Amino acid sequence: MVKNNKIWQIGLVMLLCCIVAVSGCTTNENTTTSDTSGTNASSAEDVLVTVNYNGNWGGSASGEFGYKELSGNGEQTVNLGKISGILTVSTWTTAGTGPMSLKITRGDETLGEQSNSYPSATVTITV
Repeated sequence: MVKNNKIWQIGLVMLLCCIVAVSGCTTNENTTTSDTSGTNASSAEDVLVTVNYNGNWGGSASGEFGYKELSGNGEQTVNLGKISGILTVSTWTTAGTGPMSLKITRGDETLGEQSNSYPSATVTITV
């Protein structure tokens, strides 16, 4: 009986460990966010990404600050906040053809931009 009791206790401990491990793997603490609300309130030190495409588009911004998912329709401006370091912004669409433009600004200064006759754009800069 003592042997069965120990096996049962070991099994219970292993089950609890598995529950703790699985719950730790399923927490939602990533930095991925999406903003399709247009221009956000910003200060002169914030980095803004403006994408213009005639239709739905998606993209991403990544750097030392982490990763931010981008999406929108038409012209949208996304505030990345006060960031520094290397920044890579990529945008794309699978919905069709046509020009797409991408512009990164801080205050009145243009930090980088790209316009293409096809629906994608990528800019890598140091901010």
